[in-house]
Amino acid sequence: MRKSKIVQKEFSFLRSPEGKRILKLLTISILVIMVIVVGVFLYVTDVNRKTYEKFVRARSLYLQAKATAEEEKLTKLREAVSLFEEVTKQKTWWGNKEEALFYLASCLHELGDDERSISILQEFEKKFSRSYFSPWVKLKLGLLYENKKDYRKAEEIYQEIVEKFGQSSVAPEALLGQARCKESQGNYEEARKLYSLLISRYPLSSQAILGEAKLQQLTLQEKKG
Repeated sequence: MRKSKIVQKEFSFLRSPEGKRILKLLTISILVIMVIVVGVFLYVTDVNRKTYEKFVRARSLYLQAKATAEEEKLTKLREAVSLFEEVTKQKTWWGNKEEALFYLASCLHELGDDERSISILQEFEKKFSRSYFSPWVKLKLGLLYENKKDYRKAEEIYQEIVEKFGQSSVAPEALLGQARCKESQGNYEEARKLYSLLISRYPLSSQAILGEAKLQQLTLQEKKG
């Protein structure tokens, strides 16, 4: 009986002018919130659609650039960089920022800006350390440091790849890179060991064929020396 009286009292309040005013305000508030939520969703969806279109356009330009003449290649790469930068800075994008960062670093490398390329790849490693692209990012970093003749840093990265991703397709390339670094520093004995390890560990890889050629080359150099 007491509960019934409370319910009747509440209904009476809702029928009163004050109750109707509160109910009206509540209804308007709910509608406003719904409109805002739908508006935000539609806005974010539209931003994502446009950002994805930029990503597809940038990727297409990068791939086209690799098969075009030098002057046109540079133009396409610069446009791709601009689009990839817009994509990676878009915080509400639901797409694959990892892939966009990877392509951005590749474009910058093609343009000869290795410092920025390294910076982008390092940003990638901080944000997406468990990414599918991680082995390829590390390999590219190793190659960039090797190109800079920072052989110690390159070796560290190559070694990390071999240890963490020994069964991946990038491992033979990393081991080959280690051997190259040793050879470039004049450490031919260590280079021979690494080339031999490459051949024995990954005998069916294309890198093993290069390793065999390198071993023969080092042997000939020793005989001449």
